[in-house]
Amino acid sequence: MREILLTLAIIVLIVVIGKNSTNRENNPIIITDTVYQEKTFTKYIKGKSIPFVVLDTIYKIDTDTITIVKDYNQVKIYSDTMRIDSLGYAYIQDTISHNSIIGRSFMAQISEKVIYKTIYNDRKPKNELYLGFIGDLRHDNGQFGVGGSIGLKTAKNSLITLNATMNGYSLGYYKKF
Repeated sequence: MREILLTLAIIVLIVVIGKNSTNRENNPIIITDTVYQEKTFTKYIKGKSIPFVVLDTIYKIDTDTITIVKDYNQVKIYSDTMRIDSLGYAYIQDTISHNSIIGRSFMAQISEKVIYKTIYNDRKPKNELYLGFIGDLRHDNGQFGVGGSIGLKTAKNSLITLNATMNGYSLGYYKKF
């Protein structure tokens, strides 16, 4: 009768642990990192390599020759700044003298946003069931016993063992430190 009750208890224990170990949920952990990369570059072009087209000619009659020659000999710098959406700015600068472009420079400061998305599968600790064989040798009478063993590793890092051999039964509890 005792062996039948022990066998039934072991079967119930296997069924209960089997249900707990099959209901595993893997919840993914999503980590999102946003990195801003600053990029700055400058480019300069000499005026003789810049093509041009004359759109219109304006004659000022009310100015004198000194003013015209003075404007002609001056070196003027024209600057313009453009905002490029939310990325940054672009700066354009033209240098003009003697009615021609001497040089043109372009500088951009662009902040590029890069998003890295990392997904980790979170494995929750679970109960694990181990089945095995056991053999023992009794010191008091020298009998050799063979039997079965069940081990339950719980999610809280402990181990419960139940052993049954021809020589007897044993129950063990181990805790990981």
